[in-house]
Amino acid sequence: MCRLLRLLPLLALCACVTLQGRADELARQGQFVEAAAIYDQLLQQKPNDLNLLTSRDELRWKALEQLLGRARQHRLEGDDEGAEHFLESFLRHRLEWGSKLNGALESSLLEEMEGTHRHFRQIIVASAQRGLALTAEASLDRKRPLLAHAELAPIRREMEGAVLRGGKDTCTRLKKVSAENAPYWAELVSRYCRRWNEEAPEPPLLPELLGPPTWTGAVDGVGPEELQLIQDRLSRVFEASLWYSPRSSRPVAFALQGMFSTRFERDPVRLTAPWVDQEPYTDHEERTQTVQEPYTEEEEYVENGEKKKRTVTKYREKTLTYTVEVTKYRDIHKTFEYNAQRHSASFRFSVTATGGLAEQRSPLTAALSDQMSAYGYEHDVSFSPGSVYPQRPDMPKRHAWFSQKVQELEQSFARQLTAHWHAYYCTTPSLTLNEAARCARAGVELPSPVSQVLSQVLGEDAPRAPILFATQ
Repeated sequence: MCRLLRLLPLLALCACVTLQGRADELARQGQFVEAAAIYDQLLQQKPNDLNLLTSRDELRWKALEQLLGRARQHRLEGDDEGAEHFLESFLRHRLEWGSKLNGALESSLLEEMEGTHRHFRQIIVASAQRGLALTAEASLDRKRPLLAHAELAPIRREMEGAVLRGGKDTCTRLKKVSAENAPYWAELVSRYCRRWNEEAPEPPLLPELLGPPTWTGAVDGVGPEELQLIQDRLSRVFEASLWYSPRSSRPVAFALQGMFSTRFERDPVRLTAPWVDQEPYTDHEERTQTVQEPYTEEEEYVENGEKKKRTVTKYREKTLTYTVEVTKYRDIHKTFEYNAQRHSASFRFSVTATGGLAEQRSPLTAALSDQMSAYGYEHDVSFSPGSVYPQRPDMPKRHAWFSQKVQELEQSFARQLTAHWHAYYCTTPSLTLNEAARCARAGVELPSPVSQVLSQVLGEDAPRAPILFATQ
């Protein structure tokens, strides 16, 4: 443990150096924003390191120069969208970092804002002045992340004012278009004008709209409260749809049919868990040992000028081989058996809502069918070699699954309501202005014939007419 504690500061230092090296490599590749972000991490570890702080601030400055430079380059190449992408990134990072600009960057920023201003006048102001307030509004909404920065607040106010004036002017023009016996066109004009805070006559009651729904039928397996829940939630969907008007006295009858079943079981079972045991056994191993073996040898020596011989003892290495008994262990695969309770649950939901929305038209049918099964085990057994520990199954709850399926049925019902309006009123080959406006109520993409009819009055704004009905 002591050795580990001594190593921890060294490991932290290595990690820090590695992270700093990564940041420096990113900086060499010109990825200054990413490099500065890594230095932020390093400063969290060493908040008082002045060298790290200086390096981080230098990277931030280079990042701002790079972002604004790229914006200017795209602007010079005629790519206004690309320029504004980098300008927004520049302003966002400048705000996040609290950076103060020098004279050169301030000058470049002013030039880039002027270029942005010119571009916005082309795509927003010019469209609004041509009577295309919806198109201008769409461009304005697309540019709101950039316009949200304080530096562009005057431009934002100018663009918003231009769109509002364009919408008001177009409202005045649309109110002059004859709407006799054209209640859906009158409704479209009313919604258009209210979008720009202009007054417009309340449209007459639209002939195809219906009152609150009534319900008949039953769903097997659900009680009165759950049946009422389905009816209430589908009623709310209907009353939020384009088919409903609180002013309408025309009844609409829907029928529910289907079933909801649940099944819970609990059975005793015998489970097995594999595990590995270590069994000892005796084996023999050959081993070697090096020893010093003595031997005698005659050697000559000189004494008083006379050669003589003597016997000496010397040693040489000798390797001995011998066998020893050793205890080893081998894996024995075994199974551990234990008793448990198997809990199982199975649910099935199949419900259909059917109703007639218009005479001589095919009825609406919204259906949802689904099933689910799950199981788990319950026991109090512990056997760690086999990774067996006490269990309690987390089984799905009846009410939660039922509520989820009802919500999915609501979504299917809502989609079918829109699809049926579109099928009923958007497929006629030849349309009047009133019929085209009726189709637009669906709030979805207009078929080409419908768009062509509306474009006679709305011009290029015609494809955007469904947005007026996005919220019924």
